[in-house]
Amino acid sequence: MLRPYPAPRTEPLRPPPQYARWREEGPLTPVVLPSGVAAWLVTRYEDVRRLLRDPRLSSDSAREGYPRFGAAVETEPLNRTFIGSDGPAHARLRRMIAAEFSVAAVRRTRPTIDAIADGCADRMGRGPRPADLVGAYALPVSSRVICHVLGVPYDLHERFEHLTEVLTDGRRDDEEKRRAGVAITDLLRDLVRDRATNPRDDLVSRLMTEHVATGGLTEREAVDNVALLLGAGHDTSASMLALGALSLLGDERERRRLAAGGELDRTAVDELLRFHSIIQLGVARVATADVAVGGRVIRSGEGVVLSLPAANHDPARFAGPDALDLRRDNAHQHVAFGFGAHHCVGHLLARETLASALPRLLRRLPGLRPAVPVTGRHFKESMDFHGLRTFPVTW
Repeated sequence: MLRPYPAPRTEPLRPPPQYARWREEGPLTPVVLPSGVAAWLVTRYEDVRRLLRDPRLSSDSAREGYPRFGAAVETEPLNRTFIGSDGPAHARLRRMIAAEFSVAAVRRTRPTIDAIADGCADRMGRGPRPADLVGAYALPVSSRVICHVLGVPYDLHERFEHLTEVLTDGRRDDEEKRRAGVAITDLLRDLVRDRATNPRDDLVSRLMTEHVATGGLTEREAVDNVALLLGAGHDTSASMLALGALSLLGDERERRRLAAGGELDRTAVDELLRFHSIIQLGVARVATADVAVGGRVIRSGEGVVLSLPAANHDPARFAGPDALDLRRDNAHQHVAFGFGAHHCVGHLLARETLASALPRLLRRLPGLRPAVPVTGRHFKESMDFHGLRTFPVTW
């Protein structure tokens, strides 16, 4: 029997309980997506991690059998980016982008992230109370950081934030999303052309001068891939910042420690990423050959959905997975950023943003607390990424 997917959450900070039941029942669960397309759902950590590395599962949403959700990465023109390609084509595009997100590059960016976080926290602190932490802090921090790295003027933030919301909203129809996809690339085209002749110290400039100018990349490829990085880069970080703040405000001891000048270490950051697992729809793939999973077989041409929240809450890998444990010794094993060739190219920048912005928020506003009880109505629904739509706070 086909199970409807995605299943609804009964608690906003926990994956749907059906995923735990399906994980216990077997390695593959037959599901039906909102589009009416059938696919196999994979929920066990070991299976998800292994299949994320399997080259027989394709990321190309144009392939027959791909289990389409209507997600942003399936929408023209964002479906032509490195995230939706395989093998050498994926590696070629990824190499041109990856240097901007390396350990060294992110380390150089950390002082800028710190300054952005301090500035946004100070502006929020001077503003009215209560305030919406999403609009007053999480979005400005994440948008300013990705704009700095890419070289996109922050003045464009209201437009690209709105267009990204349309692209990631499951309630929007395909034509609305297509128009938003075209609009976000149109927004960047003049910028890309300007940086070809007036380069700066940013990713857009290097793509144009080192790759487009030499024939290794087309202008269209540059625009499409920058649009993807801009949309995904700010939206995912904003979701994690707001959810991370909610979790830390619920832990009085940790809140006090950070407000007094403590740091958020790598283990705590990874545990927040594991626990919240914001890629709530999962990772879609289509099999290009038969693939065996736990005694079952995914046939060539069949769609597969790899559930990152279910894998990150698998008790076979993480003890007491539904509890947030900021000292969890194996938190780094999470798959919140995927795994393998398609492991999120911006994972180091995302981690550094969380490690900087969450403590700085609590340090600047030590009395920060929810202004009202946070309930299901404050959370995003039907979106590609789990997160808070609004988070009223005071201090």
